[in-house]
Amino acid sequence: MKRVYRHEANEAYWDRRWAEAGSDSESFEDLTIYPIRYAEMVMQDKQARALELGCGLGRVLKHYARQGFRMSGLERSHVAVERLRNESAGLDVVEGDVLKLPYANSEFDVVMAFGVFHNLEYGLEQALAETARVLRPGGRFAISMRPNNIEMNGNEIYWRWRSRGKRRGPAQFHKLLVGRREFRDMLAVHGLETGQIHYARNVSLWYRVPFLRRADDAQASEAVRRALGYRLNAVGRAIDRASVALLPYQTSNAIVYIGKKSKW
Repeated sequence: MKRVYRHEANEAYWDRRWAEAGSDSESFEDLTIYPIRYAEMVMQDKQARALELGCGLGRVLKHYARQGFRMSGLERSHVAVERLRNESAGLDVVEGDVLKLPYANSEFDVVMAFGVFHNLEYGLEQALAETARVLRPGGRFAISMRPNNIEMNGNEIYWRWRSRGKRRGPAQFHKLLVGRREFRDMLAVHGLETGQIHYARNVSLWYRVPFLRRADDAQASEAVRRALGYRLNAVGRAIDRASVALLPYQTSNAIVYIGKKSKW
């Protein structure tokens, strides 16, 4: 496991991101992009109780709640929770910590966590224990983690280049990166048995190259780019497809673990 440091604390980074981002859309137009593609693998029953940890501004939460699913969301950022409550009244969302979930044992049939656990400098095992605690035996999960690979380390080189010459403070924790099977084994310790592992992409590293992006993405808000999947142009897509075909693990920026909680 690798700890990555930048010159902005993790919580401050996310508060800033949520404050700057536009409102998330009410639903996904494209069900093939991260994270909705993987949420669909576990969201199969509208009567099941589902929890999204780290719901942010609510793009997954709203997508399913508007379809009649029994959805709850938990988010650490006060900024994000206040915006979500003000913009989308009626959603079941609470401000809370994955290290101490405010839910009863086995309360949920499904738990999802996209882009959450890599933000924990300490307490990852406790967070996984809490996740397992609130998921019923036999319940399904979809959990992502950042991989320690070429894509993610290349991303950090890009950000160091972007921040060159800017005023800096002391280096502070930004995120965790894990090995290919390391996190799967950690899940198993808590009875979370992985059935599928997917090498996913949120933002392709090639998206950092301006002339490989779609022209209309440059004019779009952050919320729109997130909802549509950070789109590349034809040349960018060709390069991206070739990269993924040759090195699927090394070019992923999220590993998604799909599975069930052991009944024993």
